[in-house]
Amino acid sequence: MLGCQQGSNSYRRPPVYNFKTDTTPLMPRSITRLAKEANIKIRLMPAGSRQRRGSKRLRPSFITIHSTANHSPTSTAMQHSRALCRGAFTNRSWHFTVDQFMVVQNLPLHETGWHAGSSAGNNNSIGIEMCECESTGHNHFRTWDRAAKLTAVLMKRYGVRMRYVVPHYHWTGKNCPAPLMSNGRPGPKWMWFLSRIDYYYRCINNGVSNR
Repeated sequence: MLGCQQGSNSYRRPPVYNFKTDTTPLMPRSITRLAKEANIKIRLMPAGSRQRRGSKRLRPSFITIHSTANHSPTSTAMQHSRALCRGAFTNRSWHFTVDQFMVVQNLPLHETGWHAGSSAGNNNSIGIEMCECESTGHNHFRTWDRAAKLTAVLMKRYGVRMRYVVPHYHWTGKNCPAPLMSNGRPGPKWMWFLSRIDYYYRCINNGVSNR
């Protein structure tokens, strides 16, 4: 699933992606309302767990998007939360898991996680995992759209610019989040995802983007 190797704490500046602006009419709402639409459930990993004992203070300047690469029909956001809480993912942790129905918060947002495959990514970013479960009636678009809402909320709360919303690929070159990559790299599908984030951000920011 996720690599957790540690490297330099320095990072390269992300490229600017010139995605097309979503022209869907804006539906203005508060950040609280958009967070409610994302349906965030807080279920934190035990404070004394191995994955949290080595955490550092996080002041996020990036948001890193992942996908779980777990296609089991039962691999929902809540199931991933249960696995994290019982220590099933050795040396792996991330802040949010998203599926088509909800967002589950796994770590406090002032703590670093082990998700980016590099010290720079772990020490500077909030990690969001999108579920890839394959079950009858599962709608991946709803998962991605819910992740876009969550990302817009976090951007607004922490002052993160769109340029610093990055795929796992940015830190290590890994093909992740695979469903939104094109030939293993950010392409049209990633641009579409950024446009959805930008749309929801404008909905809570008086129509103004934060590219």
